[in-house]
Amino acid sequence: MLLLVINLSYLIWGVAFSDKSAVPEVVSQPQGKQSLMLLSEQLKYNPNEVSEQASVKKENIAKVNTFEDKNMSPSIGPAKTCYSLGPILEEQDKVKLEKSLLKNGFKSNHKAITDKEPKSYWVYFPAEKTLTDARAVVDQLKAAKVRDYQIIRKGKFTNAISLGLYNGYSRAKIRVRNLKKLGFNPKVQTRYKQVTRHWLDFQETDVKRLNTSIWDKIQKDNPLQKLARPCTDLMLDDVPNKKSKSSKKG
Repeated sequence: MLLLVINLSYLIWGVAFSDKSAVPEVVSQPQGKQSLMLLSEQLKYNPNEVSEQASVKKENIAKVNTFEDKNMSPSIGPAKTCYSLGPILEEQDKVKLEKSLLKNGFKSNHKAITDKEPKSYWVYFPAEKTLTDARAVVDQLKAAKVRDYQIIRKGKFTNAISLGLYNGYSRAKIRVRNLKKLGFNPKVQTRYKQVTRHWLDFQETDVKRLNTSIWDKIQKDNPLQKLARPCTDLMLDDVPNKKSKSSKKG
């Protein structure tokens, strides 16, 4: 019974004070503090000040754009591309093409590149110690019915036995293969020759191109290539026209 009385008392107390706690409390604006205001409300209150700030901002942007135009805009000129024309094997063809380029308004920078190329392939037996030993090898070749041989009697390959000089490597290999079938072991040595190739460097622009007919006559016997190359300080500019020369004299 005591517990029941306590519960009923607690229930009555809760109902009596629940409405008072649900009422929201209104907080008043502190004195001396500026209240918050929307942007639209600011425009209504001070439109002249806002327009003045906007105009100042536009002037600053215009000054920045003008500075960038003066300092960051690159100078635009004709695009230049450099080429190497070649390879030209004959000196006379090089001179002829050089004159044709100059006649059409292009200076050229000449360079010559010398390389080694296979000239022939020599099949031989290495040098023996004495001439008698070399003749003994020749007797073996005769017994095997081998033809086309010769003992070298002087120079760097004294007492060596030459078995043939061939322009093509495939023909030299056939000779070696036939001798090996007979029990011999010949050697092959490549002989080289020096070949000089001429190249003419010149420069084109996007408004001035080289006509391909300039080298068409040489192209028939000596196929040429037009290879792009980096432009350097050594590359010559185009030939100035006659008007510019006369103006300088005047």
